[in-house]
Parts: sequence; structure tokens; C-alpha cells
Amino acid sequence: MKIRQVKKEIRILGIDDARFRRGVDKWTRLIGVVFRGGNWMEGCMQTPIRVDGDDATDRLVNMVNESPHLGQLRLIMTADTIVAGVNVIDLPEVADRTGLPIIAISDSEPEMDRVTKAFQRICPDHWEEKLTTLSAAGPIRAIKSHIDRVPVYVQWAGLPFKQAQELVQKTATHSRLPEPVRVAHLIASSFVPDA
Repeated sequence: MKIRQVKKEIRILGIDDARFRRGVDKWTRLIGVVFRGGNWMEGCMQTPIRVDGDDATDRLVNMVNESPHLGQLRLIMTADTIVAGVNVIDLPEVADRTGLPIIAISDSEPEMDRVTKAFQRICPDHWEEKLTTLSAAGPIRAIKSHIDRVPVYVQWAGLPFKQAQELVQKTATHSRLPEPVRVAHLIASSFVPDA
């Protein structure tokens, strides 16, 4: 599934989750932003997602596969592998079912002890399954951008690490976060839970 050539205007779907109130909201949204390289936004999409649920993979796959942008997309970038509380995205499954490579990007190094404890506390009956899904994405590696010496941390599926590194660096045009993920985060942050 390797991308043959990383072009400057490659079309990328950036993903982030909207805010929610823990213990109050059962649903939030995944927000998708279609970007051409690290410069031009071309479209948006969204799908509901269950807070602390197990539907992140299916919801993301369906949103991508039903999008009118699908034929032009070459890559998915998500703001982290865990969304909507402890709803885990299965990166290899998303890559397999959409036919698109995927890179999950975090602006800080994940603390796996804290993640495991959160899984155990919130999902005591199936926390091990969530941990297995998270581990399926492979190792977490640091990538430094040309903008900032502080790295971002990635997991990926469907492409070699060297290509994932090139894509993260080429699309980090205004900050150390790639522009598709940065803008998806800005839009997702504007969604306020219903009062």
C-alpha cells in the first residue's frame, strides 16, 4: 500500500475528535478535514462516535469510504490513536478496509502506564482488547519537524516508517503538527457539547 511518490499536493484526510463532557455526553464527533498537502483545505466531513466506545474504527472507515473525496485521498492522519475518551482506532484495520495508509500523531509521548490504567478503570470488562488494538499499530516513534525541535510521536500502518516521516515533515508547514491534523483539531475544538 506504499505511496508511490510523495507529491507536494498529496490529498490527506486529517482527523480529530470534538470535545465532550465526561460522565455527561455519550456521543461526540469525529471531524475530518481534506487537505491538499500542507497548504489548502478542500473539504470537511464528520461522523458521530460513542464516548469511551468501541466504534472508532468502524465509524472512521465508513466516513472515509462514503466520502465523495475518497477517490482523491492518498493518506489519513489522525490526532492520536485513541479518540473520544478511550475509543481506540485500529490503524491496520483502517488501512486495510479503506485502502489508504494511516498515521496517528500525538504532540506528546504517550504514557502507556496511564493509558493502561484508564482502560482498566473505564472498561474493566475488555480493557485488554483495547490494549491489544492499540499495540497492533506497532511501535511509537518520534519525528522532528523542520519547524520545531520538539518531536511529535507517531504510529502508522500501510506504509514504511521512512515515508511516514517524510509525510509528517512535509505537511508540518505552520507548526510541528501536520497541517491536516492541526486544522482538524481547530475545527473539532469549535464543537461545544449540548448544554
